[in-house]
Amino acid sequence: MTTATPPHGLIFHHFHGAGHPKSQGSIAASTLRRIIEHYQEHCTLLQARDYLEKSRQGRLRPGEVCLTFDDSLRCQYDIALPELERLGLTAFWFIYSSVLTGKPETLEIFRRFRSEHFDDIDQFYHAFYRHLDDDPLGIRIREGLADFDPGAYLSALPFYSDGDRRFRYVRDRILGPGDYDRVMYQMIEVAGTTPERLARGLWMEAGHLRKLHAGGHVIGLHSHTHPTALARLDRAEQFSQYRENQAILERILGERPTTMSHPCNSYSAETLELLQRLGIDLGFCADMSRGMLSRLEHPREDHANIVDRLERGG
Repeated sequence: MTTATPPHGLIFHHFHGAGHPKSQGSIAASTLRRIIEHYQEHCTLLQARDYLEKSRQGRLRPGEVCLTFDDSLRCQYDIALPELERLGLTAFWFIYSSVLTGKPETLEIFRRFRSEHFDDIDQFYHAFYRHLDDDPLGIRIREGLADFDPGAYLSALPFYSDGDRRFRYVRDRILGPGDYDRVMYQMIEVAGTTPERLARGLWMEAGHLRKLHAGGHVIGLHSHTHPTALARLDRAEQFSQYRENQAILERILGERPTTMSHPCNSYSAETLELLQRLGIDLGFCADMSRGMLSRLEHPREDHANIVDRLERGG
């Protein structure tokens, strides 16, 4: 990494510690600190509002980076925020809003189920496909995977294994939300737990967002229900996702958010047009593969890639 690297964000999701169990891809506070120190040494790590203002003015320079957190996760508030406060840093927090209205989303519920009820992710994948062997959907999946090339799917996200890519293809392209949710609810019932138990303590609440906002952090959009394939929704559904997201956050913060990140990196030219209509002037992707395409497509480096490089001495 050199200062020739285009301006970009560092993207963080899950953390373990402080009562939050370890899960696939999660990191500890010490790893976050190591990443920050590395970027402070090799790049210019900007405060969130400074990055936003420099972007608006077209003054961002190579080697300037910012911190970003996706998905409204309580573990970020409990584990990452204290580290940022000790270091005097602020970040972007991209929030999907359905969880703020008393409607828990299945994405994180299912993730917790995978983490807490299986020894590792491969054991879950085995159980998932075995469950589908006895379901009529199994035929559709076998046919859909007949010509599937894991190396060509989500190729911009190298931290995914072939098993991860196959599962996400089945979830997003073959099953779709309705059938996938049905299968997962069946597996949760068989395991003897409930979605309500799995949802406890997963997400931040409105008070957490107000504290972040008051502390100089920037709260932005991440859709209302976090569709894993938002670009496949029709125009009206996409607009509704972001308009509702923005309205809910504005009511909480007393200020209209003008930043966002694309959930699961899923968007289209139509999505970008709709975001402009909502007054969004800074958006982030989830990879570095295409550089800086537009003000709504700032690149980001995933913490999994950063950790891998640090462990290899890069």
